[in-house]
Amino acid sequence: MKHKRELPIHGTTDNIFLEVRDSFKRNFTEGWEKAGAAFCVIHKGKVIVDLWGGYADRECFKEWKEDTISTIFSCTKSVTAICFAILVDRGQLNYSDKVTKYWPEFGQNGKQDITVEMVLSHTAGLPYFPGVRFTEDELVDNNKMSHIIENLKPVYTPGTRTAYHALTFGWLTDQIFRRVDPLHRTVGQFFKEEIATKHYIDIHIGECSSEENRLARLFKCPPTLVSREVAYDRSILKLARYFYNPRGYFAAARRNLSLYGTDFTMFNNSDLRAVGQPAVNGIGSARAMAMLHQLVLDGTLLSKETFEQIRQPRNMTAFDHMIGEPQNKEHGFTYFKSPLQTWQFGHPGVGGQMVRADVDNDMVLAYLTNGMKTAGCEDHVFTFNRLQRKVYECLKRIPKFELPPPEDVDE
Repeated sequence: MKHKRELPIHGTTDNIFLEVRDSFKRNFTEGWEKAGAAFCVIHKGKVIVDLWGGYADRECFKEWKEDTISTIFSCTKSVTAICFAILVDRGQLNYSDKVTKYWPEFGQNGKQDITVEMVLSHTAGLPYFPGVRFTEDELVDNNKMSHIIENLKPVYTPGTRTAYHALTFGWLTDQIFRRVDPLHRTVGQFFKEEIATKHYIDIHIGECSSEENRLARLFKCPPTLVSREVAYDRSILKLARYFYNPRGYFAAARRNLSLYGTDFTMFNNSDLRAVGQPAVNGIGSARAMAMLHQLVLDGTLLSKETFEQIRQPRNMTAFDHMIGEPQNKEHGFTYFKSPLQTWQFGHPGVGGQMVRADVDNDMVLAYLTNGMKTAGCEDHVFTFNRLQRKVYECLKRIPKFELPPPEDVDE
């Protein structure tokens, strides 16, 4: 029987952050990473950590390479949030605007007072689309999608609670976005033309057949790793009760896409990826996610005035009735507290994906893995937590002078 060999860790790490490389390697040697992963950190505009290793396709022993990209899942929402912030910055949209200002037909069946911010902050009352099981034809037809959404009735009174719009966020935002954008582009088209092409950001939302050969294949979390993750963080069991509750929001949301399967490895299907759903199925690299959020931090994409609106949450933490725990979600972003208790904005993605931008420390962290973690997101992913803690430990050692050039750490 052919055995998988231990693969080397590749990339560069600044000398002060060499311990981050060691932590990244330990994620593999200790069995926390079952396939491949990449991790990138930018500090004050400089890439100080850029690592990758393991398998892009575990079943056929294809290595994760420097140009490997992977499904970023709900980190796509942070990309979408940045696109919306650009519309706000250009004066084409206000977060407080009612959706009906741009889409009058949307206001049917109790949706007349839903604002753009309610959609972006997951309080619009549409965490799933009741009674809808999308066909492939409906997913790629903007007019059919519009009619489906216009006829929906909210699951709860809009604005009265937070319930993560895991999938519906993408369908809703895309329809709003193409009505606001003067060229009527989808989020994916806008991002490609206004950001990705201009700034060489290797993230794609929508048709991307030319990138398929670089794309990592998702690998389902094995039961042995599930047990280890639960032992690490017992709160995962509470989240699982919400996720697997057959009468819960998550089960209903999964039924909207039941055509494609029952678990998240459905996103290995290139037909589904081509839909361009700007909530969950963007693809890209950890390096690209970090670079994108760096463009927000350094003022390239947004004015100071708009940046001040999104840099940290304005409201109190709210219990999320989809996820099963309190979270901070506004303007399309999720907000976190760093190990140094500074605010970070970005978004988690199911299976362990993460991007976080720390304004006060002028730093961005991005992590991708195709070995799906059962904990999935937030602060429950051991591999990301280990890396983040080590980054912030090393950060305290940085002297006031300029950092030296990164060191090649291929092993």
